[in-house]
Amino acid sequence: MQFGADFSALIHRFSPESHRPIALAVSGGSDSLALLHLCQAWARSADRALLVFTVDHGLRPEARDEAALVAACCNRLQISHQTLRWTASKPSQNAARRARYGLMAEAMSRAGAKCLLTGHTLDDVIETVFIRRQRGVRGGLSAGPSVAAAMPAWPEGRGITLIRPLISARRETLRNHLNGLGESWVEDPSNRDLKFERARIRAFFDRHAELRENILPAITALQRERARLDSAFAQALASVHVAPDGLIELADHQEQVRLLGVLARVASGTDRDPRRKAVAELVESLSAPGKRQTLGGAWFQRTRTGFQIGRDPAELISESESIVFDGRFIRDSEADLPAEKETAFLVRHARPPDPAWREIISARIEHLRRCYEAAFAPICVE
Repeated sequence: MQFGADFSALIHRFSPESHRPIALAVSGGSDSLALLHLCQAWARSADRALLVFTVDHGLRPEARDEAALVAACCNRLQISHQTLRWTASKPSQNAARRARYGLMAEAMSRAGAKCLLTGHTLDDVIETVFIRRQRGVRGGLSAGPSVAAAMPAWPEGRGITLIRPLISARRETLRNHLNGLGESWVEDPSNRDLKFERARIRAFFDRHAELRENILPAITALQRERARLDSAFAQALASVHVAPDGLIELADHQEQVRLLGVLARVASGTDRDPRRKAVAELVESLSAPGKRQTLGGAWFQRTRTGFQIGRDPAELISESESIVFDGRFIRDSEADLPAEKETAFLVRHARPPDPAWREIISARIEHLRRCYEAAFAPICVE
């Protein structure tokens, strides 16, 4: 069992420098352990170093032993491994997910890695389709996750690509591969905890295994439709203009609801899109040029030809402890934030600009465009 040639092409697209390691998120479950073994075989032939991360969220006492299991496996395979630990006063699954990607992004930045590989499978896609359909999502957009995506954590994940090379592989196939290697894996009990929506979907398919097989052609068709939609969306993102002061301009476009959702994220410097329904309601409310409204930490104003989008100053992060300010600007030198000026225009586009600072919004949009362009690229696992 091995990756096809398209995997190397995808890695080269997002991390062409051979001196940079390729990072893997490995929990000790069957999917991520199979990914580890497949990547080890690929890395030997491609002469690329691997760096494995296991995150201990501190939510379960068994997590420390599971991290030790992954570390021992990496030691046998002569692969570098790090256990990253997270502590929080009020832990939750959503907070843990955000922290997991944030911890790995920071560790990757220290190591110079640009790609993080995860073990999402076709079974995850099937479950996601059902979850999204329950929330009213129809058509190709219900099929996810995709092969390539921008790192969810921002700004820690700036310039890092999340790649899911097993998205076309079945979990059963991967487990058979591990059994052939004599490898064992751990079962996360939260995967069977029915208080979580995905666990309930998984339990339903366990009771109706034939249904999972019967719907595979429909899921594959949805993935193809998603690929078409994402390719068109990548072209739409290429039409977005960002001024040096961070002001975003978008001409009217048939994809404008989806576009404005993404632009709310980048204009606010956060890692969250507003709900699609809220964006659609915003578009409907901005019926005439000059009308303005805020959503998701950003403001939107109707123009004669489209929209202007900027940062909502009411939610601005006023201080910066790093070289990145508010997820939108980066300083090129050891410079303080520019002094606040008594000007309007939504507090002068919510600071900076200044000669020592430059916007990183356009680079973020370009990275997103390249990820959407590569979405559902075929990767053969044979």
